[in-house]
Amino acid sequence: MTDLTRRKAIIGVGGLTTVALAGCTGDEPQDVEGGTRDDENGNASANGDTEGDNGGEAAVEIVDHELVVDEGEFSTDVYVEATVENTGDALSGNIEIQSDWYDSDGNYLDNDTQYLITLPAGETWEARVYYLGSSAESIEDYELEGEFNERDGSKPDGIELASSEMEVGEDEAVVRGEVDSTTDEDVDYVAATATVYDENGVVLGDNWTNVTDLRAGETWSFEISWRGRDRTDRAADHEVTLTDN
Repeated sequence: MTDLTRRKAIIGVGGLTTVALAGCTGDEPQDVEGGTRDDENGNASANGDTEGDNGGEAAVEIVDHELVVDEGEFSTDVYVEATVENTGDALSGNIEIQSDWYDSDGNYLDNDTQYLITLPAGETWEARVYYLGSSAESIEDYELEGEFNERDGSKPDGIELASSEMEVGEDEAVVRGEVDSTTDEDVDYVAATATVYDENGVVLGDNWTNVTDLRAGETWSFEISWRGRDRTDRAADHEVTLTDN
């Protein structure tokens, strides 16, 4: 259960901006090796740990957003694209962005939500909240709001990311890797979060998996799938973060 007392609100106010986008299709699957991003802020190290997270705080803000209408041949996608930044000095916990949808008369129609597991300090998430209802043609405006958790958990001692690579297909990007246990004790729980970036270092999304009762000295092979809808072909890099929660 989420500890609501630890949640912080991030607010964006709706404003109508309509943009028509052309559809895109993915290329043949390609391998993208790495998982050891090392940006100028020193946010990531080669073992999947996070540096510069010494008692700091995350500060997550919605800095820009717009309503996008993508009219396809057979259907219309409506979504809010929001630029979300962590201007603090620590990893965030889970981020939740919600869009409330309205028609031309200001009548409330529905709401939808998008999530990110974690956003490193100094990084930007290109969030998309898609309308999932059946009245896309009625949407004329929106209100955007969100909230986030402080990060819960840390990298387990003696647990190291040995390798990872990302394969990008038409519909999904798959991150596969191995985690080594170098400790003499069994580890109750390890979670691996794969964050997917575009070529400019902007976060597109993430997903996670976990293992329980990792034996001392063993290697855990994991696979994490991320479906980016019409953005999958933009996946260019990834980072794997290991936590005990």
